[in-house]
Amino acid sequence: MQAKTKNRLTILFTVVLFTAPVVVAYLLSSGLIEYKPDGTKNNGRFISPLVKIADHANGPWVDQLNDHWTLIRRVPGSCEPGCEQLQDELLRYRLSLGHRAEKLELMLMTDQSLSAGEDLFPLVKKVSLAGNQALQGVMDQLSVESLGNGDGLYVVAPEGFLMMAFTAQNSSSEIIKDLSLLVKRKGD
Repeated sequence: MQAKTKNRLTILFTVVLFTAPVVVAYLLSSGLIEYKPDGTKNNGRFISPLVKIADHANGPWVDQLNDHWTLIRRVPGSCEPGCEQLQDELLRYRLSLGHRAEKLELMLMTDQSLSAGEDLFPLVKKVSLAGNQALQGVMDQLSVESLGNGDGLYVVAPEGFLMMAFTAQNSSSEIIKDLSLLVKRKGD
């Protein structure tokens, strides 16, 4: 092969090497080629559109949702007598994160006032939505994507948005895997 031909092939190869990714990116973004990956890393369902809790509720507990991940277990009506079991479940999810556990806050949300008895789970914030019809309605709608019948298990991002719902089909290990990925997101 002559040097002139070899140089031309080298230039052509270099041009194709650097333009091919641009052409592929353009085709994928333009919609001419429809590509959807088979799987994703997450097991929960992303809530779309995102719901900012501060738009539907106010109070000191809403401000406490910022700057960390929060796992919310919502129970319609009253959770008595199962409140302790639900709080224990939330605490187990947090403990499973090991050294990143402090990055996850826990919240039990009910539609009725909670009893003021002895608090066996001080790490779980208890919130009553009594009188807050707007947020109750939003949570009822989101329940369709989660556990159903008003129940739900949700993740709130550090920016205060409800962003992920877990379904009854999600196993504990899948939920823990998603929570581990999320708490890693904000720097160590």
